[in-house]
Amino acid sequence: MNPAGPDTEVVTHVVTDFRLAQARESRLAWYFAGAYLLVIVYASLSPFSGWATPGVPPLAFLDEPWPRRWQRFDLLINGAAYLPLGLLLTLATMRWIRPLLAVLLATLAGSALSFGLETAQMYLPGRVASSVDLILNTVGTLLGALLAARTGRMPLWARVRDLRRRWCLPGRVAEPGLALVALWFLTQLDPSLPLMSVRALPDTVPIPGTGFIPPRGFSVGSAVAVAVNTLAIGLFVMALMRKRWHALVAMLSLLAMAAAIKFGAGLAMLRSEAAFIWLSDEVLAGMGAGALLAAVMIALPRMAVTGAAIFVLFVSFLSIHLYENPLPPLEALWPFRWNYGQLLNYTGLARTMAELWPLAAAWYLFRMRRLLRRDVLAGAGPAGGRVR
Repeated sequence: MNPAGPDTEVVTHVVTDFRLAQARESRLAWYFAGAYLLVIVYASLSPFSGWATPGVPPLAFLDEPWPRRWQRFDLLINGAAYLPLGLLLTLATMRWIRPLLAVLLATLAGSALSFGLETAQMYLPGRVASSVDLILNTVGTLLGALLAARTGRMPLWARVRDLRRRWCLPGRVAEPGLALVALWFLTQLDPSLPLMSVRALPDTVPIPGTGFIPPRGFSVGSAVAVAVNTLAIGLFVMALMRKRWHALVAMLSLLAMAAAIKFGAGLAMLRSEAAFIWLSDEVLAGMGAGALLAAVMIALPRMAVTGAAIFVLFVSFLSIHLYENPLPPLEALWPFRWNYGQLLNYTGLARTMAELWPLAAAWYLFRMRRLLRRDVLAGAGPAGGRVR
């Protein structure tokens, strides 16, 4: 019997059941894990062409000797790539099972995924299957899982969940959108691309072999492309928020985080003479104009905000394919300080994600508008009507 009395025992069970129900209500970690799994599959199997039967058994890569020379970037990228997957899978499963079992299952899942993808790479002449990659991927998954088990019960995660509940639409509606926002940050990971832009114009990249950046005039078209992309992501985030000032703070925070990602990636990955090619007058002017337009549109009803966001997202998608000309892959890789190695697939992932993201975001908002028309969100206070 509970020494504190039966009433205390009842209250304890009620609080525990309530917290468990709140934890199970949220599927955000599962959405993040699923989205990140798609990213890993793309990065591992791109360009998805040239499939051919190998002249050796599919599992021959397990018996191959380890390479004599190691590229530090390849080692880090293979280990770090699976760390978020282990963290997300553990956070998602440890709400139902014990942390140790969650770590074990997440590690096994990451190892099985890596094994399957390395085996599939045997059928892609452009990719190299490696037992070293399999080991590094498994270690990365394990580290991420252990990190989640160590921090998953800390108050920080509870505060993050509470913040999401207070600021965003109901979980089942907002969580897929938040997962898309997380994927959007991947589009900003290539520091050789301008901030809030998908492709660099040819005259914005140093001449290969010289480090010289040609002088040029202000490009209105490039500034407009940045403004459109800024407005698109700004309106998308606004559509997920409950109140107007929440939407404004979230939009500005997102832009600041994107700039911080570019800054850190530029310092770590680019040559010194190219460390800031992601920032230009066009970027500053375009981001300012796009953020200002988004801030003005906060006064609109949510239905109008989502409609405008869908339109701008389609304009962004069209501008990528009609206006911006892609650079040859090797020329685009010149600003990086390392040998190419995995960089070709890394930059290709960032650019492909940036090209497809507007369509995925527009489809999500289209489904949200259907919920708005049926008044499904009316019970969420300001979420069902105007962004207040």
